[in-house]
Amino acid sequence: MTANLDRLSGGRLILGIGVGWAKQEFDVLGVPFHRRGAITNDYLAAIKTAWTHDVASHEGPFVSFKDVQTTPRPVRAPHPPIWVGGASDAALRRTVKYGDGWHPIRIRIDWLRDKGLPRLREIAEAEQMSVPALCPRIRLRLTGSAIADAQRVAGEGSLDQVRADLEALHALGATYVLLDTYADEPEATRQPEVGWQMLTTVAERILDLGRETLR
Repeated sequence: MTANLDRLSGGRLILGIGVGWAKQEFDVLGVPFHRRGAITNDYLAAIKTAWTHDVASHEGPFVSFKDVQTTPRPVRAPHPPIWVGGASDAALRRTVKYGDGWHPIRIRIDWLRDKGLPRLREIAEAEQMSVPALCPRIRLRLTGSAIADAQRVAGEGSLDQVRADLEALHALGATYVLLDTYADEPEATRQPEVGWQMLTTVAERILDLGRETLR
């Protein structure tokens, strides 16, 4: 399905991965919550195998198949980018082993700079693998006045604060930044105009810098 989506979108698919946190969802599906990390790892390995072989086989602890016809292949080679979320050591190790990008959410810039990224680099070095790209998701919430830095995460506050956050992320090497206008507020999806207006404001007053700094 993901390969078909990549074809239909002209090679624009990004596969976002997270192990999940709501135990009741796993209970409904009959999936062991405490094994969700290992299950995710096995499925990621299987997906990458299917993406990169016309006839694919995989033998793992949770998913196995043999000589499966998988065409059409994705547009991009070797495969579409995989962004892995999470901030635990297990999540960072999963990012290094299976991902192309690290996709942390609801972050503080100082934590990302002083703890998150250094730990990601440590794990990549220990695994003797390259450091995945930084592709964070920040909560976009514009306020009329500045918010104390100790009381906010990246993307919250005045226009100047949000612009400073984006510039800081760029300086830290972010190749993409996803602006989340909904975050933990499902009801916001019923009034998308608010989110659209925030995105318009950011596009017109923050990101129009005369040069491409973030994508």
